Amino acid sequence: MNRMLAGARRLSLTLASVCLLAACACFPDGAAGFGPPTAAQKGSFGALTGLAGKTWRSEPVAEGETGPADVSAWSWDLGGRVLVNRHALEDGSYGGVTYVYENGQTGSLDYVYVTSAGFHTTGTFVLGNDGSWTAEEAVTGHDTITRVRSTGRLTPEGAMTMTSEYFAKGEWSPGRNVVYTEVDADIPEITGKLAE
Repeated sequence: MNRMLAGARRLSLTLASVCLLAACACFPDGAAGFGPPTAAQKGSFGALTGLAGKTWRSEPVAEGETGPADVSAWSWDLGGRVLVNRHALEDGSYGGVTYVYENGQTGSLDYVYVTSAGFHTTGTFVLGNDGSWTAEEAVTGHDTITRVRSTGRLTPEGAMTMTSEYFAKGEWSPGRNVVYTEVDADIPEITGKLAE
């Protein structure tokens, strides 16, 4: 049970990083070697363009939630056609990389997330006109969790709130409830030693 909870905690923090994609509506000039977002980027990625060039740190909302904070940084790649998130837990026990791209066949905003724990996820973001988002993803290679879904919103104060749920053993259960704030920090080095 402890292993399942530890795995769920790691997965929830990574999903929080992935879901952060839809959170911010501002974009720093010159982020990651690119100027302000192009019309094509805005059309494809919407508010997600605001994440490039920023780093965020998570804090749990609910009392009793423990574990290291998640630190994630965003940048453009492949000529500005892919939004990349690299993240790690502050203790270096876990991290991953997410690639977000417009699906050329469907026009949807799809992503793939590869982790240091040996599992990966694939999913799609649906962005709301109010700055909120929903995401649902399939999990491959995790011991118990097979799907994750989340909702999020950017607050007027500039933070991002995110809640998630996990599907394991035939039922949905609550995941994490976190708030991300912008920070000036480096991504922690991933040690490869998974915390239990």
